[in-house]
Amino acid sequence: MNPIILIASKESGELLGSGRGLGWLLALSVILSVLALLLVSNTELSLLDNAQVVYMVMGTITALGGLLALVLGSDAIAGEKERGTLIPLLLTPLTTTQMVLGKMGGQVAAWVLMYALSLPYLWAVGSSGQNLVQAIAYLALFGTPVALGFGFYAIGLSARFGNVRTALLAALITLMLLASPLLIGPSLRQSTLGKLFDMVNPFSAALNTFDSVVIDSQPFSMQLGRLSVTLIWLALAWWFARRSARTMEI
Repeated sequence: MNPIILIASKESGELLGSGRGLGWLLALSVILSVLALLLVSNTELSLLDNAQVVYMVMGTITALGGLLALVLGSDAIAGEKERGTLIPLLLTPLTTTQMVLGKMGGQVAAWVLMYALSLPYLWAVGSSGQNLVQAIAYLALFGTPVALGFGFYAIGLSARFGNVRTALLAALITLMLLASPLLIGPSLRQSTLGKLFDMVNPFSAALNTFDSVVIDSQPFSMQLGRLSVTLIWLALAWWFARRSARTMEI
């Protein structure tokens, strides 16, 4: 069997078949349920329109996907080192590229499951409004490179630091910085610094696309620049993970 598939199967099996994986799914369900209830109640009170609610749920799902990818990626190599299983893994006929791609297997499985789990919530808050189908499609198109990019980035940190806590702390700080547009008001983001930050921030690119498609009903042709930002983020994070794995100290 291809070593990438072998490691990916092991990683996804350990995650989805363990208490840790079930705990993540339960926590995700609770967060989305509470969020959906709060947003639907605001919609009924006419405090938010339906499209704004769908936009907020899409942003939250993307942030949770990035958070889960960071947690798993931080443990990918540093966790093997701390458990004493990294050297036996490196003694196998396995390239660093195959190891990094295989380690991403658990994160891909987690994101796919998270995406599938989020669909009923998107339908619950957006079925009576506009652009629900577009919201589901664009969440996959833009949320996937953003979330998996965080996974590659965390694997790179894990290889460089060799310590799960240090890698996780650095990764969480990065996530808080990049996901700050979720919390920052639109007026602050319209400043010169805010616009420059939005131009290079993959999380902003995803959020602005969700806003553009779901609320303003703008076409795909207007999202190509933002899509390129998310794909560049994924490619750079992949390069960082592979380079860090090649140069890591055992």
